[in-house]
Amino acid sequence: MSSSSSSSRSIFSRLRTAWKNLVSKKESPRESQERHDLYRIALAVTYSDLRKQAGASAGASVSSPSPIFQSRKELERIYDEATEALDRKEIHAHSVPNLRREVQSLLRPQILSLLQVCQKSQLDIPSTTILDFHSDSSSSSDPSSSSVSKEEEEYVLTRESNVKKCKEVLYEEQHHTLDLLDKCHSDSYHSSHDDGHADGHGENNKRKQQQQAIFLHKKLSAIETIASFYQWEHFYFSSSNDNHNHNNNNNNNSSNVNVDDADEFGYILNKDEHVNNQIRYYQMINLSRSALIRQQLGYSTIALKSTIQGHIINNGPNGFFNGGRGIFIDGKANAGSIVAFFPGEVWPKEHLLHANSVLPYFQNDPK
Repeated sequence: MSSSSSSSRSIFSRLRTAWKNLVSKKESPRESQERHDLYRIALAVTYSDLRKQAGASAGASVSSPSPIFQSRKELERIYDEATEALDRKEIHAHSVPNLRREVQSLLRPQILSLLQVCQKSQLDIPSTTILDFHSDSSSSSDPSSSSVSKEEEEYVLTRESNVKKCKEVLYEEQHHTLDLLDKCHSDSYHSSHDDGHADGHGENNKRKQQQQAIFLHKKLSAIETIASFYQWEHFYFSSSNDNHNHNNNNNNNSSNVNVDDADEFGYILNKDEHVNNQIRYYQMINLSRSALIRQQLGYSTIALKSTIQGHIINNGPNGFFNGGRGIFIDGKANAGSIVAFFPGEVWPKEHLLHANSVLPYFQNDPK
């Protein structure tokens, strides 16, 4: 089929969609916004799939974690092809519920692939925490309660095994991060001395390199925090790393908590050392998981201290406030890639409007 006939069909399709929208029930602003968002998701996923197909045709591996590099002209062609693909489906004419189902269908292969990657990157996490054992032993007056139970012994063995695994993962991750920092600083130096970026791309590249350097320093400090906590040897420790693992009694006992007291995870030490131990353990687990996922996908997400600066929200003793934790992409994710999602059930609006659709969910609800 020629490009002119394809273009004509696309125009007629859009005119037909516009007419249907005029004669159909008028959507609320919320529905229009949802339709707009769903279409953009469908377009992004279709665009991503077509990029992978084009890369595979050019000899690139679809399963490779490396980002796909294509010329701007090629990307524009793929974007037009993605738009035409949605036009052929007449996706504009779908109702919002049907549009949701279409988007779910488009996302399903990527979600299944992500879940498989996460499963491969899983570590053994005991269902019982050390806090449970600690609280049980402290509340019991029985002298025999100090003996180690089978569950506690299994927990300790699993925990020690995880710490050993994570030490190996984070040791490699620290060196990987240091190499990226060296490359980032080198690229930034060459960009600042390159006179060939008079069109403005030089400033844009320099800004991206600065943002990446901020993230890499933050991630490196987070790894150092974990390595210092577990007293791991052979790890690199920067001279600027102020150790957040030691209790600062002034900070823990004071009601005036400054944002500078938070470490690179955005965590402020608790008065209870058992809580701190457990928090550090799961920070280590999540940091290691993120590294393992990135090795397979080419990108992952990490929760670290937000780059949003703190500000004063009132004049009281607890007036300091910051952005808490932020989600950062570690690696490079192509447009249309899923970077995060919330687990749980989704309740569409139309289900909540009809009792017959809702009641089955509450049949076994004790409340």
